[in-house]
Order: sequence, then structure tokens, then C-alpha cells
Amino acid sequence: MGSVEAVTNHVVDDNVKAHLPSGSEIISVRPAGASAWVETVRIDVRLADGSQKSYFKKSERGELGRNLMLGCFESEKDVYAYLPDNVPKPVAFGSYKSDPDVYFFMAEYHDMTDDLPDVQDLSALIAKLHRDSMGKSPNGKYGYHVPTHLGNIANDNTWTDTWEEFFTVAMKRMLMLEEKSHGQDPELTELSKALIEKVIPRMMRPLETGGRSIQPCLVHSDIWLGNVKPDAETEVPIIFDSCAFWGHNEADLSCMRAPRYRMGRPYIREYHALMPKSEPEEDWDDRNALYAMRMDLLHSTMFPNELCFRETAMAEMRRLVDKYPDGFVEENSTSYTRI
Repeated sequence: MGSVEAVTNHVVDDNVKAHLPSGSEIISVRPAGASAWVETVRIDVRLADGSQKSYFKKSERGELGRNLMLGCFESEKDVYAYLPDNVPKPVAFGSYKSDPDVYFFMAEYHDMTDDLPDVQDLSALIAKLHRDSMGKSPNGKYGYHVPTHLGNIANDNTWTDTWEEFFTVAMKRMLMLEEKSHGQDPELTELSKALIEKVIPRMMRPLETGGRSIQPCLVHSDIWLGNVKPDAETEVPIIFDSCAFWGHNEADLSCMRAPRYRMGRPYIREYHALMPKSEPEEDWDDRNALYAMRMDLLHSTMFPNELCFRETAMAEMRRLVDKYPDGFVEENSTSYTRI
């Protein structure tokens, strides 16, 4: 969210100006980070009292642009409601007056560093989001009221009664998009079928059967170092670019499994010191593997010229399919019955 070069040719649209404080004057417009999907700028203003304030704005054209900006605004607004000291305050979603087909999102700007966030601080922040929102889904279901996007990839946030159903829909969609990006692979097709029919029921259904239960909480869903940075002055973690939905809290640990994110086991351990693992606890690692796999498939979808993410996902699929060939088994007092 930062830069020092002024954007001399960027005109701030009147509908954006309308959301700046009354009596403020625009001092400069600068690039604000890199994005492959949208235009991002920082707007510096002088307020009526002479002090200065900065805003972050991103924009994109067309239906995709509208969905991206609306999803971002709603998502950031909801996460901000639980973490007002750690999320840049959302200011506006709208379209340009000069070109109504261009949509924008605007928030207060924070200067941040690229340092690793403190393990205890970040883990406490994520735990607070989950704990304080637990059981507060507006309809008691899993999902979200608008589409949200990981990068430029839309999630299917259709409301569901169970977490298994929501995650199955999410995984099916990611597998479909990944195949469109890289083409069909016979082994992957076979593995995907077993994953959907056997592994996901085996991993997800025990969370909500056998006397166990979970409650949907607000999940950021894209916690990695690009979206969590220390504030340049206070060093408190600032979290942004959420892709929120109401889901299983452990899904927010998906990015911490992959070494590429540099947020590994220490963050997971500290988080679970504050938020216990869901039962059955012995399934935790394989649940986490499933959540991480969806992110590998996302990256495979976004980078069609790289096969490494597909290979990583397939290796994990093989392991889980081999480990759970029978899928979910129903518990009773004396035995397990294959379903």
C-alpha cells in the first residue's frame, strides 16, 4: 500500500472526491503497490484544519470490476467491524461519474513495512476475529451475501446448512477452474472424483456429526504476507484484502502450511494456544491439508504456465485418497459402518 512517485496523469473522479472529507484538497496521487488485476493508487489530501490524510483506492472496469469492488467493500467492512484497530477503515464502493462502467473501492491508507508480522500479535488477531464472530452468521449458515474473489477468481459463496456442503462446492469450483486453466489430466480427474466423494466427507462430516458441532465464524480466507503487514509506526499487524465468508475457523490457516508463505507452524501453534483445534482433533492435519490444497489449486488456476502448483496439489490428493479409500464411516458403539 505504498510508494513515493506521484501519478501525474491520474484524474480523481468526482464520485471518489465526494467520499473525501469535506473541505479537503488533493495533494498528490501515487501508486499503491502492485496488482495484476486492478489499478491501485494512494490519494494524499490536506484536510480543512491543515493536517494531512491518505486514502487507498483501487478500481476496475466492467462486471468483473463491480463484483471485485463490491465484494472487497462488503468483506472489508465486516472484518473491520471485528478488528477496527487492525483493518484499514473502508470508506466507499461506487462507480465513476465520468465513466459509470468503472468501479472503485476506497479505504483509509496505512503505511506498512514488509517485515514478518509478530507471531503472537498476528495469531491473537486472527483468533479474536474468529472468537468474536463465532455463531454470528446472519442466517446461521455457511457462505456470504455477495461474491468475493481470491485474486480475480470468484468464489461461490452460496449459503449452505453444513460446512461440508460449502467446502465441497468450493473445491468443485476450484477443480473446474484449474482444469480450464491447464487442461484435463486423466489422473487428476480420477483423484478429484475420489477427493469429492471420499476424502472431503471423511474430513468434513465428523466436524458436525457424532455429537460434535462447529459454528460458522467470519473467515478472512487469504491470510498471507501480502495481505498482513506491520504498521510502519506502531508495528501492530494490519490485515487487508479479505475474501470473507462465514466458515470453519481452521480454514484461515490454509496458507500457513505452504513454505512459500513464510508463515508456518509457529503461527499455527500460537493460534491454537488461543483457539482449540476442532474435534476430532486427530483429523486436524489432514483437514489443514485439504484447506491448503484449495489454495494450491487457486494458484495453479491463476498461473497457467506453471505446473508446480498442480503437482503439489496432486501429490497431496494421492496421499489423502490412499489414506481414506472408504470415505466417511458412521460411528456407533461397537463398530464403524461404511457409508
